[in-house]
Amino acid sequence: PPSGAPAKGEQAMRVLIANDLKFPQGIAVDQYRRVLYVADPTLGKLVGYDLTPDGERLKVGGMRTIADRVEARSVAVDGLGNVFFTDEPRQLIMRVTAKMLRDGDTTAEVVYGGSNATKEVSAPGGIALDNYFVYWLNKHGGERSGTLVRASHKRGVNGTGPQPVKLASNAPKCYGLCLSMGNLFYTDETRNLYGISRVSTARHNPVTVSSALAEPRGCAHDGDGTVYVADKKHNAIYQFASNMQELLPERKLTKAADLEGAFGVAVYVDMTS
Repeated sequence: PPSGAPAKGEQAMRVLIANDLKFPQGIAVDQYRRVLYVADPTLGKLVGYDLTPDGERLKVGGMRTIADRVEARSVAVDGLGNVFFTDEPRQLIMRVTAKMLRDGDTTAEVVYGGSNATKEVSAPGGIALDNYFVYWLNKHGGERSGTLVRASHKRGVNGTGPQPVKLASNAPKCYGLCLSMGNLFYTDETRNLYGISRVSTARHNPVTVSSALAEPRGCAHDGDGTVYVADKKHNAIYQFASNMQELLPERKLTKAADLEGAFGVAVYVDMTS
């Protein structure tokens, strides 16, 4: 809604990109630089689109290549403009730095996995960032490799620094991940939305925030107090109030929008208004 209030579910979805993409999965928005990043594994590259506010709508520029020769499934961007993404088939956590973006360098760096083999990378799914850590989910053997993993931004390029930390090992296969204030929220492949403190250790247990979903996929925080969750099977995007001091189980979800086959979700906020 133009007011910036949480969506109510009755407003029609607007098509931003109609023809370029084949199977878009993860999406992320750089609010400060007004760029939409799209992870579409069938393209063989990570792509981006410039966003321009136009009254109550958004205009989208042409597709441009952000990282070439990759099979990106999920993408995130930090406050400095660094873009991280997962290449699931090759078991990689990769990045394109802000400087590389400015220079037009589309050869992404491997941060975790590859020659610096990391047992905590196992068919990586959802990814999220703050200015210090990268967080990712695993879609294979999460009980062993870690369902949710936290690692330094910088380690991996030269193989030094702190080891990745398993924050949770409660589910074998997970998809969507987002940060909301002091918490991380993530979805499994069937029905559950979990939450855990972002400063958790291996001794902490995640909370089942909701078990009312069907095929939950992406999730996104609006920067205020609402988290949105895409549900592929329910053909909808749901929302819930995430500004809770203590994580509570079985939160009520309300429908924000109808969308067939909903997968990735991101929130755009006009930082200049």
